[in-house]
Amino acid sequence: MSDQSEPLPDAPIPARSWLSLGSVLVVQAHNAFNDNFVKIILIGLTVTVAAGTTTAKYIEDILAAMIPLPFILLAPLAGWLSDRYAKSRVISLALIAKVAIFGLFLAALALRSVPLALVADFLFLVQSTLFSPAKLGILKEIVGSKRLGAANGLMQMLTMVGILGGMALAGWWFDAELADRNAASGVSPENAWGAAFHILALGAAASLVPVVLCLFILRTPDHPGKRFHASVLVSHFLDLKYLFQQAVLRRTGLYIAFYWFVANFVGLTFFGFAKELHPDSAEGGVAKSAALMFMIIGGGLILGSLLVSFLSRKGNRLPLSVFGGIGMAGGLALIGTLTPESTAWFAAVAGIGFASGFFLVPLSAHLQDRIDAAHRGRVLAAQNLLISLSGIVAILASTTMKFGGLAVSTQTLVLVPLTVIVSFALHRMLKTSALQAA
Repeated sequence: MSDQSEPLPDAPIPARSWLSLGSVLVVQAHNAFNDNFVKIILIGLTVTVAAGTTTAKYIEDILAAMIPLPFILLAPLAGWLSDRYAKSRVISLALIAKVAIFGLFLAALALRSVPLALVADFLFLVQSTLFSPAKLGILKEIVGSKRLGAANGLMQMLTMVGILGGMALAGWWFDAELADRNAASGVSPENAWGAAFHILALGAAASLVPVVLCLFILRTPDHPGKRFHASVLVSHFLDLKYLFQQAVLRRTGLYIAFYWFVANFVGLTFFGFAKELHPDSAEGGVAKSAALMFMIIGGGLILGSLLVSFLSRKGNRLPLSVFGGIGMAGGLALIGTLTPESTAWFAAVAGIGFASGFFLVPLSAHLQDRIDAAHRGRVLAAQNLLISLSGIVAILASTTMKFGGLAVSTQTLVLVPLTVIVSFALHRMLKTSALQAA
């Protein structure tokens, strides 16, 4: 990798930089693909080989609980590494680490160990936490500030494509290969182990491609002056205190966190619906069914976000968030009452995703707009921590309802009045703000 300084705002971007940008975008999309691909394979495998155990019953909760932990524990360290060392080097090392973790995953499958596989999956999450600041921060160093918005847009779009593509392919592939092995040699949990090993061995081989692409990423500068000190490790908690001291930021941040609470909770119910629809765990079906649900809600979110972006082209339209909240509540009510995987039920799932775009996009834009430039980084770090904590609350709520014996459909209905109340509170806040502005 060759060295490069950040380009001037109006300077033309050399072809070498465009190649570097393309490599970063593909590497990021592949990383998002891998994380979700492996997660769906692991859920399908555990439900099949550990049927009837506590691990199988709560596997989606276990995996969901693991997701925010690396961020809560390591996000400040990840940010420091990205600021201290060349982001291109951090990206390369993170991708090499992913190949090594794939090796541990394959060892877990060869040893028929679900706990070791969970350890490997947690390490994937650690890798993504350390990778994230570098892949975001390197964009400006490659294309400069003038083209940063376009580069960010491409990265976000490709990230969503990677997430949805990883889920869809993993769900279809695992269930298809499991069905073929069951047909050839009879139904047996051993077939699930074999299918998972074969699929992830190919995934491990494919993970070498991003390592090669790193050779085309321009070398970005080190920053030796960024010294490490112990307070770095808890800096995001101090940033959260700052966010809560600012009334507008606090309210907006809490509404955004509520969205992610709902999103995480609904994601867990999808696995619950899939398990109810495919009770014979040995024959599979859970992975493919859940992946389809995520694909549909993700597609709805993309469409809703695009429409909100179009409607907000002349300025942010925060009142759209209220309509988004009402739409989310209506969709939740429908998936809790309609027959799962019916046409109407899938339409309601897509509707939740579509309404989510209306709820989230204006609030996110409002938060970024109200942060002064001097505190933007610390407020966004605090917001990410708040989102992670909301995910943990969602997992606790889901697990508590399961312990209480609530059916999955009933769990979704519990969210309906809560979402209506939050939407009404948001409406009142906007109405009061409008009166004060007048």
